[in-house]
Amino acid sequence: MTPARGPWTREPAELWPVRVAAVAMLLDALLLITHVLHRSASVLDPDGSSFFPFRRPALWNGGLDGSLVELFGLLQLGAAAVLLLGDGLRGPARRVLAAWGGILLLLLADDLFRIHERVGARLALDRLVPSLGATTAQELGGLLFWAVSGLLLVGGLVRLHRRSAPAARAASWTLLATVVPFVLVAVGYVLLGLARPGLLDGPEGEAVALVRITVKLLTTTLLLVQAQRLTVSRP
Repeated sequence: MTPARGPWTREPAELWPVRVAAVAMLLDALLLITHVLHRSASVLDPDGSSFFPFRRPALWNGGLDGSLVELFGLLQLGAAAVLLLGDGLRGPARRVLAAWGGILLLLLADDLFRIHERVGARLALDRLVPSLGATTAQELGGLLFWAVSGLLLVGGLVRLHRRSAPAARAASWTLLATVVPFVLVAVGYVLLGLARPGLLDGPEGEAVALVRITVKLLTTTLLLVQAQRLTVSRP
């Protein structure tokens, strides 16, 4: 009887990452649709007789702080950070996963307290380069903040990566592959605004912003799924 019951006891735990991914992806899609409806309301319904539920920018605009898109992304990011920290702190052979959890917590704090935006505003790069607009200068300053911070974080991450077990190093590579697309899109968005400031104000800018919001939201979902998969598969 015991061999027959074994697969049934393991299957629910192994299916949890799949179930979480399915639910999170569905919510991602619904939130992105509401973002598009919100941004399209003024075009599709100029008189405001329809689409009124989607006209509140603070709620539906995924590019603004406090929107449902951002809050759901932060919720997933926080959950992934807690899972990775709990997994990585169980032994020195998995400390690189704890480091990843710490990095995700830093990203969470940055979004909640607008750290890189505040640093970028204080740098006031538009005073050094008058051709830069205030918004572009702030974003470029925030990018410089993350460039410097990233060097320090990567140094510690590489050190723990080398000291971790092969399974933890493989998981670390997977997490890196998950994060890289979002980093490239975020950096590209800032550089595009720097190279062609007017582009982001038109229809092309709406499309670029939607790509950035989509990649960011999907990245948080994939990080949560990866963190949960590592926790479930841990011996």
